[in-house]
This record gives sequence, structure tokens and C-alpha cells, in this order.
Amino acid sequence: MSDQTKTRGLLTINEAAKYMNQSHWTIRKWLRQKRIPYLQVNSRVIRIEKENLDEFVRENTIPAKKI
Repeated sequence: MSDQTKTRGLLTINEAAKYMNQSHWTIRKWLRQKRIPYLQVNSRVIRIEKENLDEFVRENTIPAKKI
């Protein structure tokens, strides 16, 4: 990964999977379902912003119920 990619927080599918503690197949499924925005550099290269993964987690977190 280039230094410029690191500074922007762009991750490969495998890096995103590791960051989210998921399989790369799950990340690919979420991309196909358009649940996570991504950058398609060309027909084979996809990058995902780390910020978008963090937002995905925030939006899909169910708060604990107060008792």
C-alpha cells in the first residue's frame, strides 16, 4: 500500500475484513449490497475508506436497553 493510500485511510477488501473482524466474503457481500460506500479504481481494484467502516458500525449498532 502506498503512503498516500495510508494517509487517506483507504483499505483493501482484505484489510477492511481484518479491521472489521469479518471475512473478505462478508465485506464483498456488503459492497455488493451497497451497504458500505467504496472507491472503484478500475475493474479489479476496490478501496474502502476506514471512516466509512466506522460510520457503518455506528449506524448499525443497537444501543443497550436500560433496565
